[in-house]
Amino acid sequence: MKVSVIVEARLGSKRLPNKILYKIKKKTFFEYLINNLKYLKNADEIIVATTLKKKDDKIANIARKNKIKFYRGSENNVLKRVINTGKKYKCNIIARVTSDCPLIDIEIVDKAILMFKKRKCDYLSNVNLRTFPDGMDIEIFTLKTLIKSYKYAADKKSKEWTTWSIRKKPKIFKHINIEAPKNLYWPELGLTLDEINDVKFLRKILIYFREKYKISCLQIINLLKKKNYWLKINQNVKRN
Repeated sequence: MKVSVIVEARLGSKRLPNKILYKIKKKTFFEYLINNLKYLKNADEIIVATTLKKKDDKIANIARKNKIKFYRGSENNVLKRVINTGKKYKCNIIARVTSDCPLIDIEIVDKAILMFKKRKCDYLSNVNLRTFPDGMDIEIFTLKTLIKSYKYAADKKSKEWTTWSIRKKPKIFKHINIEAPKNLYWPELGLTLDEINDVKFLRKILIYFREKYKISCLQIINLLKKKNYWLKINQNVKRN
């Protein structure tokens, strides 16, 4: 079955608008993410799911420039946007990644895809019980499961949070949660783009690694154990 990585992206963040377009040094965080995902071994394609808003023309243009497929849909009904993305590109298995996780370890994604293919489940993720650092988030499901979940999306939250209906119905959708091995266990570590201090923190990490691709979660953890004073940069950011 074809595996499609769908990256949800928009510029209308309430806390930090345009956050994914902040530059590291040479690239924006968004460009870094989508080009890093190209190194996945177990995915067949990458698709950006963005909105119809004029401001998100920039996202579509970056996707186009980097030869990444994209779809534009509802800003607030993200679930519908991802479903329509899946329908347009005839997706089977979907690996969901959000654009505020630019440092996601592609090895974690590749292993999750393999596990999903081997295990009989509707939904596989590492977010229901957080053990990995925040920012290593991966969720995998089929388009068929996502379409089925739409009939349970009765409120605003379940339409804004793509997998909320799946996660809240474990009796209907079989879940598997991936737990981090001991050397990657650090659930308190924030590696997501939420506020300006996250930009400063993640920029520091990526510049240290010279913006190279395929940086592993373990490399980041080992770096931050040596440079633990960096953790003060974004330690007061509140996560959703």
